Amino acid sequence: MCGKCSNCAVFNRTVCSVGSPEALAQLNRISHQRSYPRGSIIQAQGEAGDMVGNIVDGVVKLSSASVNGTEHIVGLLFPSDFFGRLFAEESRFSYEAATDVTLCLMNKPGFERFLIEHPAVEHEMLKAKLDELDAVREWAAITNGHTTMQRVATLLYVFSRRSINQHLDDGAQASSSVHVPLSRRDIADYLGTTPETLSRNIQTLARSKVIRIINAKQFQLLSMNELIRHSGESRADLDRIASV
Repeated sequence: MCGKCSNCAVFNRTVCSVGSPEALAQLNRISHQRSYPRGSIIQAQGEAGDMVGNIVDGVVKLSSASVNGTEHIVGLLFPSDFFGRLFAEESRFSYEAATDVTLCLMNKPGFERFLIEHPAVEHEMLKAKLDELDAVREWAAITNGHTTMQRVATLLYVFSRRSINQHLDDGAQASSSVHVPLSRRDIADYLGTTPETLSRNIQTLARSKVIRIINAKQFQLLSMNELIRHSGESRADLDRIASV
């Protein structure tokens, strides 16, 4: 392994890791890193999506605007996640830097050709997308069938598992420090509730000594077992949601 890939902090958790030396050499030629400050629009909905890549550092917010202009958060991308839509002419979502973000970017047509030439990486990409689809379906079940408290606890667990600047290896323990890089309004929108209801549930978790509130976006987990109990899910199910 050489060049950019050898210095990539998330290499072992991306689809690139299964590439042959020849494949990695080609990836080095077609990729480059770029940083975006918090709040930057990386790719707008409906825009020609000519770039794809991996999140190296930071968190990216996916949102979709309805016909009346209302914006809804539909997903979050963490370090090692793949962003962009392959084999489509335009972006179906808006990608915004929720924090300062570093991306490993590749020209989309070039990466599509790369996948055809390197079936092992293409297979890993397909597997990753199927895992992502399973997680999205599980998250949909949670948001539709769980209480607000269960949704809040689940989201805090996900952030503890994939906390900002935490490049966790498989099997690593969740972080006890949780940074949530979204406003309360954005979190409420993502969870399908109101900012007031969200705040009440966070205060309940704090009074129950499940978490300690450091500030509006920073929390300390005091009892992981209690957080899991409040989520209404098993730890295995939570890890599946958080691992993609």
